[in-house]
Amino acid sequence: MVFSISRASTVFLLFSSAFSFTPCPLLGPAFPPWTLDTSDKTIASALEALTRELDMLVSTNTGSHGDVSPNTTFSIALSSADSGSAQDEPFFWQYHHIAPALSRSAAGSRVADENSIYRIGGLTEVFTVWCLLLSGGDHLLNDPVTKYLPELANGTSTQDDIEHVLWDDVTVGRRSSHMSGLARDYCSTNFTLQMSPAKASFPPRHEPPKPCCGDGIKCDSSEFIQYLANQPLVAPPSVTQSYSNMAFHLLGYIIERIAGKPFSDVLQQYVFDVLGMTQTTMFAPLDSSNGIIPIKSLFTTITDLSIAGQAILNSTLLTKSRTNRWLRPVSHTSNPANSLGIPWVIYSGGSYPNTSMVDVYTVLSNEGVNGGLYSSYLGLVHDFGVGFAILSADTETPAELNAHADIIEDVVLEALMVTAPEQAAQNFGREYQASGINSSITVAYDELPGLCINEFVSNGTDFRAILAALLGISKPKGLSIRLYPTQLIDDSGPGSRQAFRAVFQDITELADNGTPTCVSWMDVDKLTYGGRGLDEFVFALNASGDAVGVQIPALQVDLWRETNDLEKRVY
Repeated sequence: MVFSISRASTVFLLFSSAFSFTPCPLLGPAFPPWTLDTSDKTIASALEALTRELDMLVSTNTGSHGDVSPNTTFSIALSSADSGSAQDEPFFWQYHHIAPALSRSAAGSRVADENSIYRIGGLTEVFTVWCLLLSGGDHLLNDPVTKYLPELANGTSTQDDIEHVLWDDVTVGRRSSHMSGLARDYCSTNFTLQMSPAKASFPPRHEPPKPCCGDGIKCDSSEFIQYLANQPLVAPPSVTQSYSNMAFHLLGYIIERIAGKPFSDVLQQYVFDVLGMTQTTMFAPLDSSNGIIPIKSLFTTITDLSIAGQAILNSTLLTKSRTNRWLRPVSHTSNPANSLGIPWVIYSGGSYPNTSMVDVYTVLSNEGVNGGLYSSYLGLVHDFGVGFAILSADTETPAELNAHADIIEDVVLEALMVTAPEQAAQNFGREYQASGINSSITVAYDELPGLCINEFVSNGTDFRAILAALLGISKPKGLSIRLYPTQLIDDSGPGSRQAFRAVFQDITELADNGTPTCVSWMDVDKLTYGGRGLDEFVFALNASGDAVGVQIPALQVDLWRETNDLEKRVY
């Protein structure tokens, strides 16, 4: 996947080159929560451009991110945590294409739409981790796997660190984040089924190869665990990434031990039934008229998968704090643009120091079994509260969906990078004044990450000059004050209250020569008065999302835009 935000980055680069000052944002969204408005000119134009790009992709089998198979049938949907003006819940945009070869097939559907059923294969990892968090909580991620599967330790016949696993060192969390070091599969590799090992110069085996779980064969948990207990590690736990199907099989067994019921029942009870995912099943549906190459596995539609993605973004099943812990990196990879989560593969976009970082949490499945050639892709952008889902089937080879995902990210995320600051400027950008005292601030947007405070007066005093003196900055105009949302939000009233923290920077400070460090997080809450940070600002918003006032707790002052007294009393 190649992640680029070209136009937005170009704008920021122009400002960065015009001014030596480089903002150092706090990690997270640079602007307040974004609200979907499909009638917004930038968003509407982006969705039209996305349709044109995909039309070209399917008509020419090539696009801005490479070639694609002409035999791929696919469905794509975009969803938002805040549905805003969207009319087609749970998504605000969809696109479907059925390949000519599949439309002529005898089995399954000849039409691809929001009700088409696809196999999602490896995307079940997300649902497995979700069920783990729902049934046991995220505290168990630090537990050794032997707490729930003690027979793993009992099955180890030797203490050879290379040949066998010290199972007490393997945690549940490592297993769900591709950092367990476990072997990949409980089966023979595919080439043993395609050619004679002797002809390929492999030595004879003393035992028959084990068939893969899922190839028409049900795995016995006790046999599976006994086999795995004596399998060598790929690497020690927590050292490097290596994908393991067996790790997620074992997570399923752990869930069953915790819940006291089959994994399929846990999934149905905790996720599918609660969210109303009525078209998602653990097995092929009895009616295959809507199926896209149906075979036995986990099946869903683009509608149900969008419901699931929306529920993750909205913390529908988990608490917000638990969701925030879930949607976080666990480890770097050898590619500095990629990280790993539980079980996410995280693509980091943005163009630091010109834009804030934008992480896309993804899970990709690309596999084929028993003639079923399918791929699926789920992507969540937590900072913007948006997600995309791609489901596909092919008649010749599992589809390569990176080209589709890259087009989505290029077009849609670039539009979000433009509209989020525009919304912030419209909703927050104005002068706020106190009543009965000469105190005020002016909030604006200047094309750089975060909102900025241009004017700051406290009790008749230029408070920018006071802050500059406290920070050792010689000239008040050399102090940059930029506001970043902390995601602390109180929405218990008719509107909401949103907390921000300011980052104070000396714009005349010499930039690092070739080593762009950003450590503003070390100075958060550094300057305090009366137990409250001088960098703390709490905005009051009305039901329409417009900021009507701001509180500065350290200065014990409430500032208001020009508004009526009733609105002030409400907040």
